[in-house]
Order: sequence, then C-alpha cells, then structure tokens
Amino acid sequence: MIERMNQSIPTPFFSVVIPTRNRCGLFKIALDSVLSQDCTDLEVIIVNDGSTGADLEAYHALELAYQGKASFHYLVHRPNGHGQSYSMNFGAGQARGKYLCFLDDDDAWIDPHHLQRCKASIEAQKTSTDLYFTDQRALFSDGRPNNTPLWISGVEKFAHGAPDANGTRRISAAELLQAGGFAHLNCSIYRREFWLGFGGMDENIRYECDRDIYMRGIDAADCILYNPAVVSEHNIPDPKKIQQHVDCDLDLREKDLSTARFRQRHPALAQQGGRRFFKACEGL
Repeated sequence: MIERMNQSIPTPFFSVVIPTRNRCGLFKIALDSVLSQDCTDLEVIIVNDGSTGADLEAYHALELAYQGKASFHYLVHRPNGHGQSYSMNFGAGQARGKYLCFLDDDDAWIDPHHLQRCKASIEAQKTSTDLYFTDQRALFSDGRPNNTPLWISGVEKFAHGAPDANGTRRISAAELLQAGGFAHLNCSIYRREFWLGFGGMDENIRYECDRDIYMRGIDAADCILYNPAVVSEHNIPDPKKIQQHVDCDLDLREKDLSTARFRQRHPALAQQGGRRFFKACEGL
C-alpha cells in the first residue's frame, strides 16, 4: 500500500533546499520568497542544522504554520553545526525533484518568475540541461547596494549562443570562466542526477563552498544554460559581527584551510586568471 502511494505522488520539477540555523526571522523571509514563485511544480526542503532553545521553538512553530508547503528536517545539534555543505547534501538526498535549487536562509529570491522561466528554457532544450545559472544583487549590512561587478554578471557577452525567448542561452565552461567570478548557489540550479553523479558538495569545505561546487560543476557539465536575470538578493555578512564572533579564530583557521583545499583542487585558478577570480570572491 505504501509503495503504491509513493508511486502515485508526482515528481516535482524542482526541489528547493534551504539550510538554516538559529536565525528564524531571516529564514522566514527566504521561505516566503520561494513560496511566492509563480511556478508551483516544486517541493521545499528545510534542513535545520541543530538550532537550539528559543530558536528551535520558533522553527517548530513555523513548521506548523507552513504544514503542507515545506518539509522540515532537523539535524542533531553540534556546537558549530554540520556546516552548509553537509546540510545541502542532506537536503539533496531527501529531494525528489528533477532539478535542485538552493537558497541561503539569510537571502531571498526577488524574481517570482525565476523558476517558471528556468523550466521553460530547460524543457526547450533537445538534450538534458545539467546546470542553469542566473545572477543576483548584493547588499551591505546597512542596506547599501554593492555596485561592484560580482559573480558572473555580464558573462553573456562572452557566449556565442543566441538567447531563447526567455533570454536564456547555452554557455560553455570556458566562456563562464572569462567572467572572473562564480555563480552563487542562490542562482544555481543543478539537475539532481548530475549533482549526485559528481558527488555534490565537498563536506570538508565550510566556507565559500559555492566556489568549489561551481568549478566542479561546470567542468563536468555537458549542457549549461545562463540567464542574466537578477533573481535573488544576497546580504553581505557584517564584518564587525564576524570579528566579534566568539569562534572567530577558529573560523578564520577553517576558512584558510578551505581556501587552501580549493586552490589544491583547482590549480589553474592559482595562475594569473585565478587571482582575479579570488579577488571577486572576497567577503561575499
């Protein structure tokens, strides 16, 4: 009976994974931004990385309020959490959708047509799309916009393919690398079987894990699509709060180790072109 019931549940086109920990207020904004999408062919997976106390109670209250709209999964508590990479892999493991989307719990999608546009472009392709990238804007902690060119903004000028009716075009890894940055996970959509095939997130990397998954993804992908739409809003962490964090020294050591691991895995980025790439990533 259970097996027949599972078979009758339609497979969603998208699975949206939101990892979160001890910031329920911001998380609710992120969740609402996903549920505001005009595409309804999706499931939402929340991975709570060991929240505690009043924060945990607030998440439980939200779980009740959003019953039927999102599934909540709670990881066992660890002092420093399992990390974003582990949480995202866990969420991907729970997913049923054809494509995986991710959103940080302190950011938000700002384009309600994002997923519908992506679905239309993917379905128009004759071959399976492995990756779909878009863009986002960044705000400082005081609300000021960061007007510095970031991520892969403007990379379409390097692409040779013509855009479709949605402004989406095929793009190669070589063309993407000319942008000098990387696509944030808020703006990245992976075919689930493709993601699982190359191993997903490296759980040894706890800082700026977007960079590593981006490089491995574009290296392994056969079909990549890019749309220049600004679909999300990224809140840049306040450096003063980071410096005041009780685990600051440990955090900085882990960040250095993660950067070293990334450079070791992608030695080409240590060359001249890579310096521009790393500079574009600082502090985001």
